[in-house]
Amino acid sequence: MEIAMYYLDYSATTPLSPICLDVYQKTAQLAFANSNSLHTFGLEAKAILEQARAKFASLLRLTEEELYFTGSGSESNFLAIVSLAFAYRNKGQHLVSTKTEHPSVLEALHYLEKHGYEITYVPVTEEGNVTVEALRACLRPDTVLASIAVASSEIGTVQDIAHLSNILRSRGILFHSDCVQALGKIEIDFSLLDAASFSAHKLYAPKGTGAVYLSKRLHWRGFYEQARHESGFRPGTVDTPAVAAFASAVEHALSIRKTRMAELAELRDTIIRQLTATGHFQLVGSKKERLPFHIGMLVEGWSGQQFMLECDRAGFAIATGSACQAGQTSPPLSLLALGLTNEQADRYVRVTLGEPTTEDEVGMFIEQCTKIVCR
Repeated sequence: MEIAMYYLDYSATTPLSPICLDVYQKTAQLAFANSNSLHTFGLEAKAILEQARAKFASLLRLTEEELYFTGSGSESNFLAIVSLAFAYRNKGQHLVSTKTEHPSVLEALHYLEKHGYEITYVPVTEEGNVTVEALRACLRPDTVLASIAVASSEIGTVQDIAHLSNILRSRGILFHSDCVQALGKIEIDFSLLDAASFSAHKLYAPKGTGAVYLSKRLHWRGFYEQARHESGFRPGTVDTPAVAAFASAVEHALSIRKTRMAELAELRDTIIRQLTATGHFQLVGSKKERLPFHIGMLVEGWSGQQFMLECDRAGFAIATGSACQAGQTSPPLSLLALGLTNEQADRYVRVTLGEPTTEDEVGMFIEQCTKIVCR
């Protein structure tokens, strides 16, 4: 008998929604041309692309000239950080970030280190929070940019962006934030940020599409010197249908955010409460300042990999951390940054709920988890 499968890994990716599929298909028929082409078809594609840009920007209370489309959230992080660091090199070559950032942020910082920049990683609390005191202690006169995610993809902790922004703004330091996990899920005041990164496939839109917000107050230096798309921000033909679907995904997510995220937070808390009550699970990250759909736990007596595979056999797809680090044998830096040992980090699993997740699915998941650990 075939086991029914249930998906609980929405931080890794999401299925394409009917709304986004419909928008993509219709736009692909109308705007298949290269938006940089000067013939009629190209101009029509350009018009639809700019309509989508205007819609996206308006939803986030940004302006059209502040939004650049990319090929992914990871590319968005890299280009945003590197383009700003290069542009403001004369002001300083020191950046600050945390070890709980997405691998794409850490890769961008590593790249900059090889080009003469210095990076200081702000220590976080055992729940993954960046405190004002810790941030302030890491700043220097030559600090030019800070990159701190609104919320961590692996541990789920949400930062107090307002307090961090106040410290950085008072020093004239640019503030970039990876908003991939947070967009459409929690409220974000983009006036507190100078730059932000987004990804379409976390919002039930097509994969291979991302976006970057760069405040119009800033100047930037493109990583690709000969880029001709997105005002020189990146090369490559823009996927206009995917961008249109992305804009519609943001619109939908914001329209249901308050009600649906409140519902998912209740389901999240039910999972945390009932699994920790067994004595076999320990919550990782903040209990209060947490993404409403995110659960990260250590499983007593199991490696995360073993437990994930047992859940898969029982019909539930979960994760052992960021999908961008799948196959990596060493523990995620984000978990070690919390003060966990290698052995503890090896026991980590991540469960992330999504818009389609039901109360019945959560109940069955709790039942299966309890059976697995109590064998």
